Amino acid sequence: MQCEDLNLFFAEMADVRPLKTDDKLHFGVSATDDETARLRRANADTDERLESLSINPAELEPCRADDVLEFAREGVQDAVLKQLRLGRYEAKTREDFRGLKLADARARLLELIDAAMYRGERNLLLISGKGGGSGALVALIKSALNTWLKQLPEVQAFHSATREEGGSGAFYVMLRKSEAKKIHDRETHRKGARR
Repeated sequence: MQCEDLNLFFAEMADVRPLKTDDKLHFGVSATDDETARLRRANADTDERLESLSINPAELEPCRADDVLEFAREGVQDAVLKQLRLGRYEAKTREDFRGLKLADARARLLELIDAAMYRGERNLLLISGKGGGSGALVALIKSALNTWLKQLPEVQAFHSATREEGGSGAFYVMLRKSEAKKIHDRETHRKGARR
């Protein structure tokens, strides 16, 4: 029975000819496909980052309204932290988080940091408010920002702002240098470079 089927197949295929190389269709990846894949990867990364930052108030490091907050990763020089504390680094990006729900504040924080890193900005001013106006109560948004900023690898340091820019109800945030900025600085400051 199999022999008959094989003979039948060969009989049907007798007049079939292979395609010429010019007749072949090539399916390449278009720029649109590349962009779509990049956006999918970015969304997946963002989802992971969102999930890593808890919005459960019990998991946040509690802060009171008047607490002055300071954080610096290992390697950040004391002089740099002092300049940050004094508000000497210009923050082009300023964002008010007062009144936001924790989930919205978390998403907004990641958007701000990503956008600032893309533009090569290193400093932000984030306004958390003092939460309820009483030093005895926990300031929820302030506590959340304090906790989240410490968890994000893009954040090098932060400090409560000067009184003129919000005091203990705002943060100066210093981001790490983007790779493009590192390369630019290396080229600009290399020995023997023209200026």
